[in-house]
Amino acid sequence: MEPKYRSGQKVKIKEVKNQHGNLKYPELQEHINETGTIEDAYVIPMKNLPGQSLKIENYPFYKVCLDNGITLEPVLEDALEVLDE
Repeated sequence: MEPKYRSGQKVKIKEVKNQHGNLKYPELQEHINETGTIEDAYVIPMKNLPGQSLKIENYPFYKVCLDNGITLEPVLEDALEVLDE
């Protein structure tokens, strides 16, 4: 899976809930609705362990510099909303 977003894009951190209604990324809670710029996009390869039947794919991660100067890393794709195309 290739990153959907690119360096330099303006993004907003959004709230993501899991199937139980809890925050999926509680470490981002204090930054929900804050905006910033993607500094880097990368993929971390994930591999199945021998004998494991669960299919694991590569997931894009992002380094985001918020407008207030705080850098967040890693931020998963589903926690981002692009503000510019």
